[in-house]
Amino acid sequence: MWHKLRKSSSTGQRIKYSIITSICAVLFLPPMLLSAATTDLKDSLGVVSKTNTSGIESQEKIDTLSRETQGLLEEYRKLHEGTDYQAAYTRELQELELAQQHEIESLHLQIAQAKITRQRILPLMRSMADALEKFVVLDLPFHQQERISSVLQLKLRLNQPDLSVSDRFRLLLEAYQLEQDYGGNIEAWRGPLAFQGDELSVQYLRVGRVALYFQTLDGKTSGYWNVGEGSWLTLDEQHNRELAQALRVARSQVAPQLLQLPLSVPESES
Repeated sequence: MWHKLRKSSSTGQRIKYSIITSICAVLFLPPMLLSAATTDLKDSLGVVSKTNTSGIESQEKIDTLSRETQGLLEEYRKLHEGTDYQAAYTRELQELELAQQHEIESLHLQIAQAKITRQRILPLMRSMADALEKFVVLDLPFHQQERISSVLQLKLRLNQPDLSVSDRFRLLLEAYQLEQDYGGNIEAWRGPLAFQGDELSVQYLRVGRVALYFQTLDGKTSGYWNVGEGSWLTLDEQHNRELAQALRVARSQVAPQLLQLPLSVPESES
């Protein structure tokens, strides 16, 4: 375009030089020829004017076409970019659909496995609750009434249809954990005891799940639970002092120390 403008400018300058030369030549013509020369000059000026006007119009058309061409190129570029974006978006949707299909298949498999697990785990949990009840009944008779009631309550909860499998299993594990914790500590508490036909108020001492003792409040009578016989037996009076000291240790009234207490070990069957 710039080249065309330069070319048009050069043409205009040559025309200007021609007009100036013609004007100079006309000034030195005789009067008779001056009129004819003037007419020719006017005609030349008209031609020049028309040429300039035509050149301006042509340049405007060129500019218009150039703008239209630029607009078409920009529109083409946008359409091309839009096509690339649409293709990329389509690929992304296809990948997303494939991933979702895999996820759906995985969920179907998990649901099927959950149904099988539910069918198997419910009878297992009931069996575990029954085993826990038998264990508490046969265990050392400490807090026995509370422990048995807790297991019976657990069995009722396991049969509730509105309770999820995970919640039922959590309750069962909590019950087992509570019973397990009894085996790792010592405990002293006060309570009633039916012993040799008398109702006594005694202090109990539990040493894990190994041994269970009692001592009357006056400290004169002590006894232990005999696992083999399943009954309470009296301890010799010489153990009263050691048992009283063990009770103070269990209540954290004195520092922990080595305890010397008799143990009831069931005899093995021959």
